[in-house]
Amino acid sequence: MTELKMLTREDVAELFHSHVNTISMLREIGVLEGIKIGKNYMFPASIIVQFENDYLGLDCSNKEKALESKRIVDAKKSAMAKGSEHS
Repeated sequence: MTELKMLTREDVAELFHSHVNTISMLREIGVLEGIKIGKNYMFPASIIVQFENDYLGLDCSNKEKALESKRIVDAKKSAMAKGSEHS
């Protein structure tokens, strides 16, 4: 079994040099997926790596920009899924 690395909201905020409220907003709108454990959300390190890959070059600095970035990422993933269906 591989080592499971979970990060708190504070850990992720520190990694991204952002405020913890920004991390909460990204989770609430579905940009970052977290796992609720007790009263808090934890973020698997693999999700952070996926976020970095998916959102590279996009702006997630506020809710409006993050939602637009999410639409772009979702459209790319949808196009890739359709392309693999026809292969």
